[in-house]
Amino acid sequence: MPTTYELDHLKAAFARERAGGPHGAGNGAGAAANGGAAGGAPGAARGPKGPAVERGKGVRAIILAGGSGSRFTGSFIPKQFVQVHGKPILAYVLETYENLGLVDDVTLVVNQRYEQLYYDIVSTYGFLKVRRMVAGAATRQGSSGAGLAAIEPCEIVLVQDGVRPFTSPRVIVEAIEVARQVGAANVVVPTLDTIVECRDGLMARVPDRTYLFHGQAPQAFRYEVLVEAHRRAAQSDVSGATDDAQLVLAAGGRVGVVEGSYSNFKITTHEDYLFASRLVERERAGDGSRW
Repeated sequence: MPTTYELDHLKAAFARERAGGPHGAGNGAGAAANGGAAGGAPGAARGPKGPAVERGKGVRAIILAGGSGSRFTGSFIPKQFVQVHGKPILAYVLETYENLGLVDDVTLVVNQRYEQLYYDIVSTYGFLKVRRMVAGAATRQGSSGAGLAAIEPCEIVLVQDGVRPFTSPRVIVEAIEVARQVGAANVVVPTLDTIVECRDGLMARVPDRTYLFHGQAPQAFRYEVLVEAHRRAAQSDVSGATDDAQLVLAAGGRVGVVEGSYSNFKITTHEDYLFASRLVERERAGDGSRW
């Protein structure tokens, strides 16, 4: 469990971030947004108009947990804090990364209104890899960019939803390996339903399901690839991307795919929460193996 000193240090770092201090979104965003080549080579990478970005070592995870849970009914607090069989949803996510040796540290992107609840989870469950907390932005893209700006250069960056509690270590490890080879990786599962495109209240077309997949998490990136993708998005005034792989594709990079699992779903609605509760019940009643 983190010591009082460690928690005080974490709180101080969060306060500096809000004030635009070292590693904060105010200071780091410009530095992180100025270089790298999408799909760049190992070592220093140079974007078309930006300076070189040095890739560091190690694997860092950014957990996006700053949502307000507006689509989740029946709770007075955001869904990342809602408990599934006595444990907050966010704690399930952090536990997976805490126990995975390949991941060196975790940056938690938070909703400042509930700041103390994040500290309580980190302290209660002893998540020592959570090294910094960063205030989230109004959009997912902005929150991801704030988390990226707060970390030191590394080899691989993982971006994970804070309300996707059943991500297996296997898909994280495979995503890291694919990102090392290709530059970026996304976890996906084949769509089981027929997807219908509609316009003006009418069906427009039915795409071939053979090539359609549901995107999951985590997404993994070589550090300089993700930095360059965010830099180009900022230059183009793009702000509404729903994930980071979308930005990499727009920057001309390649994104490999990793087969996920249908249990690796994001808890968005109350029905998702009920299904998550049943999964935990099944795991506890079984042999203890995870999803």
